[in-house]
Amino acid sequence: MRWLVGIVVVLLVAAVTWPRPDTPDGTAGSGAADGPRPAVAWQPGQPQLGVQLYWVDVPSDTTEVLRRKADRILDHVVGLGANSLSISFPFFTETITANRVVVDERTPSPERLAAVVDEARRSGLRVSIRPLLDERNLVEADSRNWRGRLDPADRDAWFASYRDFLAPYLQMAQGHGVQTVVIGAELNVLQTDRRWADLVEDARRTYSGELGYAANWDSFGQAARSVPVDTVGIDAYPRLGIPANATTAQMQLAWRRWLQQTVPSAPGDVPLYELGAAAEAGTVTDPAVPHTAGAPLDEGVQARWLGAACRAAQAHGLGGVYLWKMELDADPALADPVGDLHDSWVGRTAETALRQCFADWSAR
Repeated sequence: MRWLVGIVVVLLVAAVTWPRPDTPDGTAGSGAADGPRPAVAWQPGQPQLGVQLYWVDVPSDTTEVLRRKADRILDHVVGLGANSLSISFPFFTETITANRVVVDERTPSPERLAAVVDEARRSGLRVSIRPLLDERNLVEADSRNWRGRLDPADRDAWFASYRDFLAPYLQMAQGHGVQTVVIGAELNVLQTDRRWADLVEDARRTYSGELGYAANWDSFGQAARSVPVDTVGIDAYPRLGIPANATTAQMQLAWRRWLQQTVPSAPGDVPLYELGAAAEAGTVTDPAVPHTAGAPLDEGVQARWLGAACRAAQAHGLGGVYLWKMELDADPALADPVGDLHDSWVGRTAETALRQCFADWSAR
């Protein structure tokens, strides 16, 4: 029995001393994931090679169901060779000039978000969260509308509403070891507003990690000058003026030229927060279009575009890339390369190109 007692003592010591994920300020978080870390996990100074997980909540999902959904996504993310995850989730506004933001049952609560954050950290991934204004009702009112045209009639009221919306998510992020909170995305008209300074200062009272902002591809310079966060990244859908039959090398050259013009200095601080493309020829004309009904499937152009972008980002010395997107409710094992919407790269030729890029980038 003495040998059995010895084993129990060893196990108890291990349970007490096993390292726990830390909060951004270096203290153990109350919601930090227990259990052993994977053999390879993201470390500070490494590029962020990641996936954007888009989560429209299903309120009937229990916490256990959420964790199971997260686990099947995270298995695929880790298998891709990614070391980072950004969780994007929707919030809403009533009109393009409304003075407040709102949430509904589709917006995951901070408590439910924490359950998925914990699973991601348990997988060794660097974790960001990113609220993203859902623009469908805005587009329905006027096809020219999108989140970048949001222009509240009373900006004091809007920023106060937005601050109140962010506050509990910043508290969750602090307590659960989230490395980055991207506090805004693609708000072109608003991003020059002086009120960002007060909002950022208020956020720093709650959250000690990195604060980010995701600029639309055509307004990075303006955002970098105007939004006083730690990191301004790019949602990268540039129109590069190249044909759909361009080779990977030609696409990579076009991407390099665009990056050199867009991010000429300190690129190591800049990630591509969104990198996506549809598997159809039209993606080179407007990469932001996710799916064109009736357009023929073209896996090759998607693979060349995304592979070239990833390679160009690495060559330019960017801080990393996040692939747009995987959805929490999707099961990667059931991906249908022929029938899925064209913006999905899961199970398609592009996934092989991206996996190889991540592997090569990680090896450097």
